[in-house]
Amino acid sequence: MSGSTPGFFGRVAAAVMGRPGRTLGLLLGLCLLAAALATRLRVDPNLLRLLPADDPTAQAIERLNAEEGGAHLVTITVEGADPAALDAWMRTLEARLGQVEGVDYAVYSVPDEVALRLGLLQLSVDELSTIRERLQGAILLGPTAANPFVAARLLDLGPLTARLTEAQDRLPSLGGAGEGRARLLVRPSGSAFDASFAAPFLGRLQAAIAEVDVPDDGIEVTWVGGVYRHSVEDVQAIRADLGWTAGLSGALVLGLLALAFRDLRATLVLLLPLVLANLWTTGVASLAVGSLNTFTSFYPAVLVGLGVDFSIHLYSRYREERVQASTVQEAVIRAWDRAGPPCLTAAVTSAGGFCALWVAGFGGFRQLGTLLAVGVLLCLAAVVVMLPLLILWRDRKPTPVLGRQLAGADTDGPPPTYRLAPVALLLTFSIALAASMQLPKIDFEYDLSEMRSEGLAYQDLTEEGKEAAEASMSPIVASFPDDASLTEAHARVQQALDDGTAQHLRGALSWRSVVPVDQEARLAVVRDIATLAADPNVRFLPLPVQQNLARIAQADARPVAPADLPGPLQHLLGVRGGTHRLMLLPKGNQWDLRNNLALKTEIEALLPGVAPAGEYLALATLYTMVRHDVPRVAGVALVIVFLLTWLDLRSARRAASAVVALGVGMAWAGAGMVAFDVRLSLVNFVGVPILMGIGVDVIIHLLHRMDEEGPGRVRRALATTGWATGLSSATTVLSFAALSVATHQGVRSLGHIIVLGLTLVTLAGFVAVPLGWMTVWKLRGRLPPAGGPGAA
Repeated sequence: MSGSTPGFFGRVAAAVMGRPGRTLGLLLGLCLLAAALATRLRVDPNLLRLLPADDPTAQAIERLNAEEGGAHLVTITVEGADPAALDAWMRTLEARLGQVEGVDYAVYSVPDEVALRLGLLQLSVDELSTIRERLQGAILLGPTAANPFVAARLLDLGPLTARLTEAQDRLPSLGGAGEGRARLLVRPSGSAFDASFAAPFLGRLQAAIAEVDVPDDGIEVTWVGGVYRHSVEDVQAIRADLGWTAGLSGALVLGLLALAFRDLRATLVLLLPLVLANLWTTGVASLAVGSLNTFTSFYPAVLVGLGVDFSIHLYSRYREERVQASTVQEAVIRAWDRAGPPCLTAAVTSAGGFCALWVAGFGGFRQLGTLLAVGVLLCLAAVVVMLPLLILWRDRKPTPVLGRQLAGADTDGPPPTYRLAPVALLLTFSIALAASMQLPKIDFEYDLSEMRSEGLAYQDLTEEGKEAAEASMSPIVASFPDDASLTEAHARVQQALDDGTAQHLRGALSWRSVVPVDQEARLAVVRDIATLAADPNVRFLPLPVQQNLARIAQADARPVAPADLPGPLQHLLGVRGGTHRLMLLPKGNQWDLRNNLALKTEIEALLPGVAPAGEYLALATLYTMVRHDVPRVAGVALVIVFLLTWLDLRSARRAASAVVALGVGMAWAGAGMVAFDVRLSLVNFVGVPILMGIGVDVIIHLLHRMDEEGPGRVRRALATTGWATGLSSATTVLSFAALSVATHQGVRSLGHIIVLGLTLVTLAGFVAVPLGWMTVWKLRGRLPPAGGPGAA
């Protein structure tokens, strides 16, 4: 090999090509191990598990889940013109759904006898005393009460005694949802975030609803909602989008590579190592994170976009060396020695940038950082080891490469003076400075429902739909050690609801919602009324009064204990299993993170020292963490990029220039986001460190090649490594462009950020790096000699 001694990467390539059998055996063994580990990987859409373990809200949720599996329900809202027909159909539906596999209970109404007992307790002592006194006076009249003139004066006893039998209407609504509407609550036995349970369960529920015959009087199921529905919809949308967008991404990348290299087999050679790398990363994922979620499920697309860079740079440099090398092996070794070090630097720098996500408080970001950092290094390893074997299989004849790009790149001509380079560089920085002033204008999408497929966001719903959605929101559950503390807290919250200071709550529900503290005093009056109802003179009272009193006489007037209630009602009131819980019912769009934060602040003021459990409180915690994580992650990523680039280039000034060039690109990208109204969100924020990790690759490869070529050979650097860098950036842009047409708007927005951002970061690299080198050469007087190679 011309007498030169191969470097590290050259020796690796030589060893691989010298022992192809052993290498293939090793690769096959790693693939089998990774495939076995990958079978253990699962999908977990529950982002609340990724909160810090010491967060009070996370701990409260874990306790609630451990004790009774959470507080999530499925809410079914039905409309009907005929109240009687609607009530009858709802009772039939209640019975049918109670038989569905996976249903703990289905509740529409409270049994009549229980409703009467609880209803009597909804009248105050004063109200009950008024009824008793009026009834006593009427009974004392005896037969006189039957006189038409006297009876006319007793007519108000009818409405008064009717209040006794209709008092259950004051109970907290279970089935009532407004005029012409009714609501049924279903408690599933499995978790809403268990994909293997939630989706089949909702399918069985929908099938059971369809089985109940609908009469011809306009009954219609208008809403089936709750966390189960949204969890299933989100997972299905993301899976569907990532499935077909991954196919579209692969097709676009294949097409571009085939067009660039004009060789389909060469394209397959470039992509096959990345298939192995993704398989290896999936095996690592099963060990490192155990499950995938919304923030980590798209790592294969990112790794393909990153890993193909290594394939392109190494293969392009091989084809460049193949023109002069006598054998394929010699060309591979030369290419690996020259392009391997910048590829390693790019991989390590990208991995370091991804590791910046480790400083985030949210576990989803840390997991993504781990997968991408490990994955990009595995991509480089797979390409470095496997690509030489594929090249040996593919190419055994000299093939002039990049002919059109290289033609004229080294032709003689007048030497460049770089006269305008400093001015152009200053203009570039001025544009970047102006762009950076736009960064504070980047909007944040606070409404997580806007991340769903179009038509499913909160603002897309009708007013009736918004009302049904709010009614199906999971309650915030506050647990107390005893009944006294629960009673005091409930009274405080109810007072805030009554005076309107609780603006993000629509109600509170607990044992004390139906059983007042003074139930003994109320029941004492009820028993007096029941005794009066047995008086013989009652027969002289108006018939409606007699009928009302007859029902009261049969009512159970003993104190109500939790055990007296049906199991579903015990659970809904927070007393099942001897617990003392207060359910706070949220109001408004609780998919909006700002409302989550306001709700949490409000509840903390109402219940100091209490750690309630609720997904909306957890989202408020998540929002607070992300606000702190964004600048911290970006800052740490820049520091890591600088340190690793410094270590590679062994020059603080060159490392600083790389960071400055990246900063120029990020400033342009930020201004582009403002111009095209691309918003950051909880879902696509990870695109920022991804963009930095991918963007720095462009800059590192250009820095290495510009240094290798030296003054006067800018055109050659751009025609070779620049061409490969542009192609690798284009493949990454195309791979993420497929995400930008996804139906799930969160996935789509991630594609928008990467496509727009990487395009501008690449453009900044191609402008800032050559201009920076030319300016340095100009200021140091390192101009090429007269008659040397020209550079436009």
